[in-house]
Amino acid sequence: MDQKFIQAKSLQEKLNLIWSQDRRLAPLELENLYKSIHAETQHGFQILDKALDRNFGGLLPDKASYSMDYNEGVFKRITESLDNLEMVGLYAKYVIQNCRVESHRPLLKQLGYVAERLIRKFRQQGTIEEKLQLNKEIVIDLVSRLCPKDMTYNPELLQLILKAYKDYKDDELLKRLADSLIQQCKDNANQNSDHDWLMLISTIFDQAIEQQGICLYILFKKIGSTKLGHIISQHRNYFLINYFDNPDKSVKIFKGLIKYSILSENLSILQEVTDILEEQMKQNSNQSCYLILSEIYLEVILPLLLPQLHQNTSILDLLQVYMIGMSRRQEQLTDDYITIMCDRLRLVIDLRQNDRSIFDKIYGFMNAIHKKYQNKLLHHDSFSKLLHIARDKSFDQFNQIDHPVWDCQKLKNLNFDDSLYDRPNHDNYVGLENLTNTCFMNSILQALYMTDRFRQFILINSIPEAKQYNALRKLFMLLNFQQSGFCSPYELKRLLRAPYCNSNDQQDVGEFAHHFLEDLLKYIPKEQQEILERIFFGTHRSVIECPNCDVSFGQIEKFLGIDLHLNKYTELKDMIAQVYEEEKIEFTCEKCQRKSNDIKKSIQLNDLPPVLFMTIQRFQYDAQSQQMTKILAKVPLRFLIDMREVFQQQHLDAMDSQYILYAFIVHLGKNSYSGHYSCYARSMSKPETWICFDDAQINKYELSSEDLNSQLIDEETPYLLFYKNKSGHYLSINK
Repeated sequence: MDQKFIQAKSLQEKLNLIWSQDRRLAPLELENLYKSIHAETQHGFQILDKALDRNFGGLLPDKASYSMDYNEGVFKRITESLDNLEMVGLYAKYVIQNCRVESHRPLLKQLGYVAERLIRKFRQQGTIEEKLQLNKEIVIDLVSRLCPKDMTYNPELLQLILKAYKDYKDDELLKRLADSLIQQCKDNANQNSDHDWLMLISTIFDQAIEQQGICLYILFKKIGSTKLGHIISQHRNYFLINYFDNPDKSVKIFKGLIKYSILSENLSILQEVTDILEEQMKQNSNQSCYLILSEIYLEVILPLLLPQLHQNTSILDLLQVYMIGMSRRQEQLTDDYITIMCDRLRLVIDLRQNDRSIFDKIYGFMNAIHKKYQNKLLHHDSFSKLLHIARDKSFDQFNQIDHPVWDCQKLKNLNFDDSLYDRPNHDNYVGLENLTNTCFMNSILQALYMTDRFRQFILINSIPEAKQYNALRKLFMLLNFQQSGFCSPYELKRLLRAPYCNSNDQQDVGEFAHHFLEDLLKYIPKEQQEILERIFFGTHRSVIECPNCDVSFGQIEKFLGIDLHLNKYTELKDMIAQVYEEEKIEFTCEKCQRKSNDIKKSIQLNDLPPVLFMTIQRFQYDAQSQQMTKILAKVPLRFLIDMREVFQQQHLDAMDSQYILYAFIVHLGKNSYSGHYSCYARSMSKPETWICFDDAQINKYELSSEDLNSQLIDEETPYLLFYKNKSGHYLSINK
């Protein structure tokens, strides 16, 4: 059928074949056929529309069939050949329209990846303007169907939304998208709604930084001020650390939030953030919060909100907080600002003179400002006149509104307190979404997150210019502050080295661990690099003992992790010791230049790091099958290893010598090309409880060492072991 279709000359011939064909096609035939449609230069869109409408060849799992008998791999390969965003939109339309609900997410996710890849490609080629001139309905379908499911880890799709809006100059697209996003968050069946709300509010702040006012206006109105305030308050530490940690970013966000219009919804966000900054400033004597509030006052409140006072009297609440808070810096409220304030208050009084309820608010505000700025207002008669008018029209003439004055002299701490980075709930853990065979990556990320010193360093230290580091920090923030569900490592994945960034194939978890940490260190400043190295890296050197001359020592080198082999022992202590045993080799001595087969070679261990991970090398090449086969030999887990016993050196410090197992990664499967990785780690609050991180799934077990060993089936083998020094120090062995 595929050849017959490809050889058809006219559009009508091809359409007739589509209408006449009902049988399901073989995978290769199906792939060739749809790829040929994608390659059609003249009528490709029209032919694809008819083919998908008919589900030509049985490509999609249609609603009428109760079987999941369709090939997701074929769908992936077919859609990866797309080079046209309009066609991506067609696939999204028919997946929603004709497929069973349970198949929507994986298929739409794949289309999301394709759309992002194409947008990035068109940008690199400089053809993005031309390629985004799409049919309006197709654009709306594309973003409203793909983005609600995948917006949080498809940043390029968000750019498509903004670009589409800019091109078409109406809000239909954004309203429909906003409805889809909010419905996704509100859906009672959505077990990940906590994450989705968190990401939606993060999107609002991101767009505010980019000054995308119209998008914010629509989202504000549809979400509502109560929900906005609740989400920000619930995740206050997350937003404070990520968005309001410096004056420049905070001012950008405040300006972006009010760029398009001033509503009760965006004012409620400004008020909520102000309250959070003020609370942090008071509780922890935080000087940086004062500097942020001061900059917001000078750059946003006085020049942008004060002149709009007559448009929305809710501005009075914010003005009061900032003007009283900053009243020790009276010179900042210039005569020009006082004149503007009086003019706008007069407008409000004239416009609302029959609304007696508003005068309680106006009088309370003016009375509080008069008390703090009495000397400053002496030369402004208009303020006194307006104050008398407001008092006469007020129901409550004894209305006393006050607010604390911010005293920067009492603030001692320049940075956020470390407690701000603490997990809000030690018993709730968050999973990671599997992005197609990414369990190897997810298991390492969870093990690293459960590494206390590493997690704390990443959370506390912001290095925005280091892209991979910054993506990891954002992910750790979600793992730390999200209360339930799962989040996606997509943004981090796309920044990794090849093949991890561009392949959906299973990878070796031990190899990935080394590559990931090495790359993470490569692009961060030397000072931070050294701190991280002191967590994971030990030191050793090679030793060559020649029978004809002397012992020679190699250079001291850093090492990351220890590889353990199953060729002799199955007890961990013996396997570690074996790494450092002497072996006889045939070698030409560099000193005496004599060749001998009696030369002894070994590795001398100098220091073991505070955090030691060890890989049990279970895969070996089998010449007969020409594959990497797996050694299933049982290696019992040991919760505690005393290195004095391993190296037979009883003089070593007792505390520094004890290493505790806090996490391990298991591989379930028979070879290195398949199978599944998951991570087990000790609970932070209950060391006797083990958390199993199995991609998005989280399970808890209270198991002893013996129980854990017996729970794991033969093919579920511990592969990567994470130990930490009981004292938190290096263990010096040979100095």
